[in-house]
Amino acid sequence: MSHSRKLADFSPSSSPIKKKNKSATTAGRADMEDNMAIKIKRFEDILKTELAAMRSEFSSHMTTVQNMCSKVDFLIGEQREQKKVINEHTGRLDSLEQQVIDLQDRSRRSNLRLLGLPEGAEKDDPIGFLKRSLPRWLPSLSGKDIEIECAHRVYSRASTDHSKPRVFLFKLLRYNDRNLILNEARRHSPVKANDGAMLSFFPDFSPVTAKKQSSFSIIRKELKEAGLQTFLQYPAMLKIVMKHGETKLMHSPDEARQFLSSMPSTHSPEMDVA
Repeated sequence: MSHSRKLADFSPSSSPIKKKNKSATTAGRADMEDNMAIKIKRFEDILKTELAAMRSEFSSHMTTVQNMCSKVDFLIGEQREQKKVINEHTGRLDSLEQQVIDLQDRSRRSNLRLLGLPEGAEKDDPIGFLKRSLPRWLPSLSGKDIEIECAHRVYSRASTDHSKPRVFLFKLLRYNDRNLILNEARRHSPVKANDGAMLSFFPDFSPVTAKKQSSFSIIRKELKEAGLQTFLQYPAMLKIVMKHGETKLMHSPDEARQFLSSMPSTHSPEMDVA
């Protein structure tokens, strides 16, 4: 038995060298764990510091964003109010513009425009020339006491052909005389001057109304070729008279063109009133 103990004392597991190495390894591992723990702690401290700084910066940014959102909301509200004000002003401006156009048209309601009269035909007495010439151009006016307040030539900005005679504009004292001349000019169409020049009488309107009415010129020619009679009504509507006497009122050239397209291709010609 003593021999066995001696052998056990000299076994590898009970070697002093082995025990010493094992103790050194354990101590080294402990040192590594301590160093790693220190480094991890240091890294955690750095992360905490950085996260705290990021939180602070993010909080600052959030405050800025919230302020900007508040300002944007305020600006959107202001913009809505401004749109309301602009819409109100636009509506008032449109209303005032329409009133001005209406006043211009009313101030010209006794005026007539004469187209085609040769230059210089009236000489130095345009009113006397008209009084003498109207009964010759429109015989049904003979014996009528038509009073003319003023008469003169006017330039047309839209026309670039200076070889054509200028428009002859005259103002009548009575609105009924203006309508009488227009009706008789339609009835005696075509009206010719003494030298054979073709004359046309038109109401005098504001530039806005005249432009709206002139937009019907092309479709009126097309309707005339189709044998339909047309009239322009104030402010800018086209009245179409059918063969059987039925009338149609068109508010735009496109509407009149659609109506023409829907009509049969053959019509019996009727006199068109300018």
